[in-house]
Amino acid sequence: MVIERILLDLDDVCNLLTMTCLKHVGCDVSPYNDSIYPVETGFNITAACNILHPTKKDWGEIEFWNSIPRNLWATAPLSSECYRIIELCVDYVGVENIFIATSPTKDPDCLAGKLEWIQTYLPGYLHRQYLITPRKWLCADRKTLLIDDSDDNVKSFREHGGKAILVPRPWNVMHKYRGMDIIGYVKDSLTFL
Repeated sequence: MVIERILLDLDDVCNLLTMTCLKHVGCDVSPYNDSIYPVETGFNITAACNILHPTKKDWGEIEFWNSIPRNLWATAPLSSECYRIIELCVDYVGVENIFIATSPTKDPDCLAGKLEWIQTYLPGYLHRQYLITPRKWLCADRKTLLIDDSDDNVKSFREHGGKAILVPRPWNVMHKYRGMDIIGYVKDSLTFL
């Protein structure tokens, strides 16, 4: 079956949110280098923070995410792969069939910051092509592809009949492929759908 739509995850596919958040709360990390991320914590950024924070403070989930200001959501650095992945998606399904898919926290500043990020960093045709939900699987069908860095999102999307590409990051099962050619991997994955 031919893919007709692509949902492209925002955080940590298009941008470098995780390491930027960890830096913001005081961890001695660089937004541009995720090699220090503790793979054993998986997608639990709060657990990673509790390991990496110099005070070994016991951050709670709500406390951690409430400490992230709107400005950080709006200015997280662009991932090095973002524009090239978008180009691959455009070549595959056209500009009208690509949608940014993102899951905000419960803080309204998060959602507003994400929208600002989209409008600042992404091409104009994506400024109103976005889906806001933690349940990306609701969009799954045999003609829709999700490109995401979350094991759970990819698994759920596939279980509900969609196709998915898991972008290697230290917090997912592809962590052993750190440093791989992400663009080549996405391109090859698109070829074999």
